[in-house]
Amino acid sequence: MLAKSAIELVNRCYEETNKLTLLSLEEFKESFIAFVFGDYQEEFMVQYDLEEFYEHLNQLQLSNCRRDFDRAVEEWYITEYGSGYNGVNYHDILFTLVKEAVVRYQSSNRIALIRDVTKLLTMPNGFLARWQNGQIRERPIPTYFKYLMKLGVRTHEDIQTLVDMWLVEYPNAFNKKQQELFANPPRRGRPNNVELALLIELAMKVRPEMTAQERERLRKIYYYHRKSLTVREMVEKFEKYIASKNKSNDSQVG
Repeated sequence: MLAKSAIELVNRCYEETNKLTLLSLEEFKESFIAFVFGDYQEEFMVQYDLEEFYEHLNQLQLSNCRRDFDRAVEEWYITEYGSGYNGVNYHDILFTLVKEAVVRYQSSNRIALIRDVTKLLTMPNGFLARWQNGQIRERPIPTYFKYLMKLGVRTHEDIQTLVDMWLVEYPNAFNKKQQELFANPPRRGRPNNVELALLIELAMKVRPEMTAQERERLRKIYYYHRKSLTVREMVEKFEKYIASKNKSNDSQVG
């Protein structure tokens, strides 16, 4: 079946060639050229000759010119995802999936986490299976990757950026206690011993030898602020307390 427009042909290329993979815009441009002068030309030549093939491309505004082919792919991207496809704009679902990857695979460092998030997003038994179960009817695999693109993941570089952005919020993500906390978050209205243990461990990096008074202050920070602050923010609050206490002691000595 012949394409009626360049956009339709680009979409056909995406549907037929994008199997369980992430493509950057530049990679897709190369893939489109290969598709047109490969599979699509072979399909066309079953009924028509080469001269008619080039006339058909002219009708689609795809002359034998790289600029026309690149423009068609760029217009397809804009049609599918809007003009901001080069920007960094991730959906909250993706940040939740990064946390899930840490818990599921117990990632030990940034490189491992990037690998594990990629695995969770692209393996048939990962997020893809969950997405398929949520569909009313069976959808082709490329539709899933279009969904990922709408969430903000189009290339492997996007996954790296996503992980880096997530790690800014959770710099202690590779700590085993933190991973246990991710897997078993605090229940409403009740303190979580794993969370408190992590807070104490991180606070001891700031104050290795805490006095009984300082330990009590740390516990109060936790019980009063555990519902409104993250563990990192509670550590920062404790740091401010220590700094204020040291400043007060210095002024008394002076």
